[in-house]
Amino acid sequence: MVRHINTRRLLYGGKNRFGVLNSWIFFGVLFFLLILLYQRDATSADIFVTPPPRPRIFCVIVTYAYRHEHAAIHIQKTWARHCDRYVFVSDDVHILLEPAVFRNIGDKWQRIRAHLEYIYKYHFHQGDWFLYANDDNFVVVENLRHMLQSYSSEELIYFGCKMRSKGRSQALVYMYDGSGIVLSSASLKRFVLEALINEDLCSSHSRGSEAAKELGRCLSNVNVIAGDSRDEFKKHRFLPFEVDIHLGGQMNDSVELHKYFLEHSYHPVIDMNLPVSLKSICFHLMLIPITYDLYYFTQNVHIFGASQKWDLENLAQD
Repeated sequence: MVRHINTRRLLYGGKNRFGVLNSWIFFGVLFFLLILLYQRDATSADIFVTPPPRPRIFCVIVTYAYRHEHAAIHIQKTWARHCDRYVFVSDDVHILLEPAVFRNIGDKWQRIRAHLEYIYKYHFHQGDWFLYANDDNFVVVENLRHMLQSYSSEELIYFGCKMRSKGRSQALVYMYDGSGIVLSSASLKRFVLEALINEDLCSSHSRGSEAAKELGRCLSNVNVIAGDSRDEFKKHRFLPFEVDIHLGGQMNDSVELHKYFLEHSYHPVIDMNLPVSLKSICFHLMLIPITYDLYYFTQNVHIFGASQKWDLENLAQD
């Protein structure tokens, strides 16, 4: 009679017992390896360090009615677009710029106070760092963001082109207001909530050309540190004057602005020149149309075949 079922194949002790055993071993090893792989991936995920969040930069750009079409509109079309958020502050309305309007404030210090208080009240949640710049500045926002990655917006610190007052027993440190000032969110909050409301810490009176100094005094009085914005080679990232002055020429102490800077620069100026960083952030524009040239070369030009590794030794010696 033909047997339809081979009972020996169902028994562990049958002649195929080693084939069955090998199958079980194979699947057991495979299952064990899968467990090890899962544990390795889980462990790797546990030890993976999440990079710090990208600093959000809110740009405050100072302009005036007579400069809306001449200057501010061109800033809006170029570097301002690289800020996470931006707002123009002006003395009149404009259909495209849509600035926050502050009328009848003639004193520069009074305007700075009003601008920063407004930003804190209505835009504080939109930025980690707040750049206060002019419509005749050119800013490489990506370089600013790179610099700020080394700091926390919770630090009481601010940056710019660092200056020092003269003729005092204890020099006042402040930032040159012609080349941008960057405040951490903690510093802006401390300035508005503690400095502005206390006349002993921060004057509410007109200061004229002393506006930048008064801002520095107010921030210092509420323990906000004036940071060093130079790069790792001590080269400057916030430049007070035009590109041609810093790259192709030199400062002239017979020029009033240059003389003032040379006398008050926090860092020594050797041979009328500032060493310029390859990671420059902000400088002054003499001719507004050059904004488009600078924007093209900083944002659009690709250098094919160029090495991505900096020659650090040569850079340090430049």
